[in-house]
Amino acid sequence: MGRARSALLALLAACCLASCGVPIDTPAPSEAEVLDYATLQCPNEDFEVVSSEEVRAVPQKVVYTLRSTERDLTFTASGEITEPVSGKFPSGPKPRVSCDYPSAVRDLYHDDVVTELSEQIAGQGESGIIFFPDWPELYVRNYAQLEEALALLEEVDALYEPELSYNPAEWVRENASTSVAIRWFDGTFSAEDGDPTGWKQLGDVALYGELDAEEDLETLASAYAQLIADSVAPADATLPERLLEALHRTTIDRIAVRGEEVPFGLGETSWGDATNPYQRDHISAGGGVVAHWSDEQGCYLVRVNMDGTDPRDRDESGSWLVQQVAQLAGGSYEDDAIGFSWEVDGMRGHMEYIGLENDRKVARLELNGRISTVSCSAEEAGLSDAVAMPAEDFAALFGLTASVDEAEGVIHLE
Repeated sequence: MGRARSALLALLAACCLASCGVPIDTPAPSEAEVLDYATLQCPNEDFEVVSSEEVRAVPQKVVYTLRSTERDLTFTASGEITEPVSGKFPSGPKPRVSCDYPSAVRDLYHDDVVTELSEQIAGQGESGIIFFPDWPELYVRNYAQLEEALALLEEVDALYEPELSYNPAEWVRENASTSVAIRWFDGTFSAEDGDPTGWKQLGDVALYGELDAEEDLETLASAYAQLIADSVAPADATLPERLLEALHRTTIDRIAVRGEEVPFGLGETSWGDATNPYQRDHISAGGGVVAHWSDEQGCYLVRVNMDGTDPRDRDESGSWLVQQVAQLAGGSYEDDAIGFSWEVDGMRGHMEYIGLENDRKVARLELNGRISTVSCSAEEAGLSDAVAMPAEDFAALFGLTASVDEAEGVIHLE
C-alpha cells in the first residue's frame, strides 16, 4: 500500500508540474519520479533498472531500460521536458513521464494471438469468417458465424493464461489485452482491394486469459439483432428469436400523410443545395433526424423542427415539417412574428419555440384554444431548434392518428 501511495503522490506532483510550462532547459523528471510512475504502470511485479540513456539534451529526455525480476520481460520508462508546440494551440515545454510496461506485456501475446487466429480461419474462403490481422478484425455474415467466431476466440484466449501468474485478469483486460473488432458485413467486397464493404461494427472482444465467450456472444448478438430490426441486415433464421423480442427500429426517417409521403429527400443533396432543414441535419448527424425510438417513453418520438421552412432563407420562426404535414392533410400553414400556425379540418394550432430551459428544449403549444408546453431533452431534439414528441401526440396536432410500420420504416398519419 505504501509503494502505491508514494507512486500516486509522485504522479500527482508530475501532473501539477505539467499543468504549467517550464523553461526549456529545465532538467527532466528525476529517476526517482520516473520509477515511481513505472511502479504505477507495473503494479504487480518487481523490476530493476538495467540502464539509462540521455537521448536528448535540450529539452532533456532520459530513457530508462527496466527489467522484471520475475520473468524475461524488458520495458522502458522515460522522463522528459516536452518540446514546445506552435500553431493554433501552442503549448510550452512541460515535464512528462511515461512507461511502456502495458504495451510490453501485450506484445508478449499479440503476435501469437494473431497468428493462431489466421491459421484457424485460413481456408474458409469468402463465404466463411474473414480475418484481417493488422488491427485485428473478424467479419461475420450471420449468427451462426458469430457463434463460431466466439468459439475460436475462446480457444485463442488461452494463449493469455500464463500472464495471469503475474497480473490479475482485470488488469490485463484493461491494460494489455488484444482487442479483436467483430463486424457484420453484407457479403460484398471492394473491387479495388477485395476488403469487405457494407459492414457494421458489432463490438470488440478483449483477449486476456479469462474470456467469457458466452457473455460476449450475447452482447454482440444483441447488436446484430438490432441491425436486423433496423432492416440493415436481412432476417437470419440462425438467430434465436428471443433476441428480437421487444426490439424496435432505432430510427425512422419517413412519414406518410394519408398515403402521401413527406418529401424529406434525405441524402439527395448537398448542404448548400438543401431545400429543407432535415436534409442539412441528415448531412450533419446521419439517420434519426425525423424520428427515433425512446426506451424511456416506449414510443417513437418525432422531431419537429422549429428553425424555419427553408434553410436558404434563414427563416428561424417556422417549421418545415408542420408545414408539409398540414398541407398534405389538406390544411393550411402560416408563419408569424413569433412562431407558426396551421389548420386542418377544424383543428387549429400555434407553436412558438421558447428555447433551452433546465437542459430541456421547450416550445409553447396552443391547440384549439388550449395552451400547453412541449419539452424534451436536448439530446432527443438534436442540434438545431426543435422539440421531440411522441408520434401519437404529433399526429393529434392535425386531428390525425399515428401508426408505425417498423418493417418498412414509415410513420403513417391518417
